[in-house]
Amino acid sequence: MKTVGVFVKPTENLSEPLEHLVSVLRRAGCKVLLEERAAQALGNPDGGFPRPELGRRSDVAVVLGGDGTLLGVARQIADSHCPLIGVNAGRLGFITDVVLDDMDRVLPAMLAGECSADQRHLLEGVVFRNGQEIFRNVAVNDIGFSHGRAGGMVDFIIYVDGKQMSAQSADGVVCSTATGSTAYALAAGGPILHPSMDAVVLVPVAPHTLSNRPIVLPSSKRIEIELVNARDATAYFDMQEFCDVEPGDMLRIQRSERVMEILHPLSYDYYDLLRRKLKWNYSPTSVKHHEQISG
Repeated sequence: MKTVGVFVKPTENLSEPLEHLVSVLRRAGCKVLLEERAAQALGNPDGGFPRPELGRRSDVAVVLGGDGTLLGVARQIADSHCPLIGVNAGRLGFITDVVLDDMDRVLPAMLAGECSADQRHLLEGVVFRNGQEIFRNVAVNDIGFSHGRAGGMVDFIIYVDGKQMSAQSADGVVCSTATGSTAYALAAGGPILHPSMDAVVLVPVAPHTLSNRPIVLPSSKRIEIELVNARDATAYFDMQEFCDVEPGDMLRIQRSERVMEILHPLSYDYYDLLRRKLKWNYSPTSVKHHEQISG
């Protein structure tokens, strides 16, 4: 991995950690190429590449930002088959697992091959209106319908491989990959899927009927969601790309042939990640013991 493409979160000034990242990569003997925003942040606005082109030119993409930044980069360079390393400069960091303080130690080792590879299929979604395609995109985390600014319920029918599964009224519906099961789908009440599971989860968001529950399906299934009624609704892709939809529109979702490959440090432990990010280290016994001592 000699040629490294550097991508950066576009909404914040990360010039200081970006400079440090570039110096770490160069000391490791790598040729560093910058995306347009990264080049601009370093005072060289003409020295960067558009994201899709940079993905094609790079052996590996290093993304400085949060999970949302990595999602956007993964979608935009999906055709390049370029693996990604996430350096967490955001908040949660479920898929950007190299912390800033560890860059000097961890990144050179990873670029020398001391890492594990984690391949995850993307979802592809297509919106049809009157039988004609009007929008198409891919997603790493999730695709779904949501009510727009007008609020109110969204009525929809879900079909799986052409067979009706349900008709629901809710604030929306999420079709999530295993990667996205710890994101919006989890907040909506869905289960956590291990990243190695070849499955998707359908989660209604604040359903009108309390008996409506999430369901896990094989990723090989073709899912179609027909919008029946809504004052204002949107089809979304990772909550970063959007398409306004109307009653009668159909959203078709299926597993994409495109794969996101994430590289992790050798110390990466998914269960440790869950403990830290979801606060599963909380121990009622130790808290009670602490209260007894304090009391």
